[in-house]
Parts: sequence; structure tokens; C-alpha cells
Amino acid sequence: MMRTLSAIKLLRHAVIDAIKDARISGIGDNVFEARKEDAWPEEGSFAVVYTDDFKLDDQRTSPKTYKVSGSVVVDIVCQDVGDSVNDDLDDMSVAVIGVLQPPMPKDGFFGGLTKRFVVSGIKNNLSELGEMSRGCQRITFDAEFNVTVTVGGPEDEFLKANNTASMGAGDGNKQVFTTQMRPGNA
Repeated sequence: MMRTLSAIKLLRHAVIDAIKDARISGIGDNVFEARKEDAWPEEGSFAVVYTDDFKLDDQRTSPKTYKVSGSVVVDIVCQDVGDSVNDDLDDMSVAVIGVLQPPMPKDGFFGGLTKRFVVSGIKNNLSELGEMSRGCQRITFDAEFNVTVTVGGPEDEFLKANNTASMGAGDGNKQVFTTQMRPGNA
């Protein structure tokens, strides 16, 4: 389970880094994993990225593999003194989607971390009257990936040695085996 949670955390941070690296007009590097404080008008616009409602489906394989699917949500908060809040939200949303939804890379999205990452919804919370000088647009992306959990920990934490033991000179008397040992036990 820890590896699954670690993969979700890696995905969230990859999304944050991608948006920051894009230096989107109006957002820049004002991208947060979570916000504890209310927004102040002088802060301008920013984005908040979080993961929402991930489901784990045991694929009944050995080693144990989970198919993980869920949502990554990007809230874009726009604070403006003029009448362009809605247009600004739309422009920043288009830029965020363009950064996070490029043509399907050969090895998957975010360096192969996910095999599927698609926009599944956009919701604007401006009031019906449109009198607000602040607004939020929520963009939801559906993500899907697999996480394999090996018994005893990840495979790459072992030192491995290929060994051959034999009795006599003939090939029929050989035993070939791999020894695995955790570095902390060496």
C-alpha cells in the first residue's frame, strides 16, 4: 500500500512541477500542493493541485499488482480588479491543459508514471450574475497506472549474485542459482 501512496504522491508532484516549469502567464510559479490560508487579492492568481478519490483494483497477479485509477484536480484561482476574470480563468485553464495534456508520449505521461492522463471535467464557480472579481476554475484529469508490490520490498533494494555450484566436471552436475541479500544485511 505504501508504494501505491508513494506513486500518487509522485504523480501530484509531477503535475505541480510541470505547471511551475511552464511559467504560465498569470500563474507563474504560484502553484501549491495545498493551501491552508485564504487568498489575498494582492497575491494575484495561482493554482492548487491535489489528488482526489483514487481506487485500487487488485489484479490478482504474482507479484501483486494494483491497477490504480483516480483524479488529479487543478484549481485555478484568479483574482482581478477588472471585468476579465472569466476570460483570464479560461486562458489559464487552456494553458494548464496544454501543459498537462500533450500528445500521448510513447512511454506514458510524466516520464512513464501514468499510462493514461486525460481531461475529464471543467467547472467554473463564478456566480450566475458574474459580478465577482475573483473566481475559481476546477480542471479534473483522470489518471490510471499500475503499481507492483513485490514480496519483501522492492527488487532493486537487493544485492544479487549469480552462483554456480558443481560436483565434478560434467555439465549435468551444475546447480545455477541467484543469491539475493539486502545491503543492510551484508
